[in-house]
Amino acid sequence: MIRHSIIRQAVVALAVLLLCIPLQSSSQHVNKIMQQKTAALLGTYYVSFKQENAVLRYILHIDSTRGMFFYGRLENDQRYHPKWKDFCHIKGMLAPGKNHDFIMKPDLRSNMPYNIVCRPHEWVLNNKVYFRFREENIISGYMVVTNDFNAPPFSFSGMKQEPENLTASADAGIPKLK
Repeated sequence: MIRHSIIRQAVVALAVLLLCIPLQSSSQHVNKIMQQKTAALLGTYYVSFKQENAVLRYILHIDSTRGMFFYGRLENDQRYHPKWKDFCHIKGMLAPGKNHDFIMKPDLRSNMPYNIVCRPHEWVLNNKVYFRFREENIISGYMVVTNDFNAPPFSFSGMKQEPENLTASADAGIPKLK
């Protein structure tokens, strides 16, 4: 009787082990795909938020990824809005959906510095942005305005800057777009 219970336990343990192996490899494959999608975002983008009566220009720096998550910083573009000092850290993730692949929002935790004032257009940093790659190095999507329900969504678009273009842009004071 003891022999049968030990054999039964061993068979059950072996069956559970064999069932878990394919799940682990499938999970690792999914994580690798997620990491590849978010790693493609790494870099600096000149982005704009557009609405009927406003165009807001920002610089988006995506500097790290972890699995399905990405992190960085969004700051106003001083060339277009020299008096504004808006900036905040952002966090984002992969998102399922037909119209967007990524969701991004401000990371306003107390240990992360930010400067967001609430004059009419600078509240752009308080909302969620849904976007995807439209073409290689070009992102587009929309921002849902969560703090003014009567406002229509802003369209969102941006172009990734290559490192040599960023250096040349800083020297000339004007971005060189592809």
